Amino acid sequence: MDAEEVRKRTEVTIKMANVAGTTAQTVSDQMTAVWNNFYDGGKSLEYYSDVMVALGAATASSTDEISEGVNKFAAAAKTVGLSYEYATAALATITAKTRESADVV
Repeated sequence: MDAEEVRKRTEVTIKMANVAGTTAQTVSDQMTAVWNNFYDGGKSLEYYSDVMVALGAATASSTDEISEGVNKFAAAAKTVGLSYEYATAALATITAKTRESADVV
C-alpha cells in the first residue's frame, strides 16, 4: 500500500472505532480482513464500515460482533462467492437471532 492508502484506512479505522465504542487496534484487525478479501476499489473504504454500523444499529447485533464475525470468515465467504453485503447481513441476522458469539456463528 502507498502512503495515501494507509492514511485513508487509518481515518476509516478511527471513525469506526469511535462509532463502535471500541479500540482502533480492534477495528484495524477486523477491517484488514474485510478490506483484504472484499475491497476491489469499486466502493469507498468507508462503505465497509458503514454497512456494519448500519446493520448493528438495525439488529440486535453490535458492530463489534458483526466485524469480529466477518473477520473470522471473510476469506471463506469470498472464496465461495458471497458478496460482502450478503455475508455481513447473514452474520448480523444469525447473531441477532441466536445471540451466539461471533466465534460460534
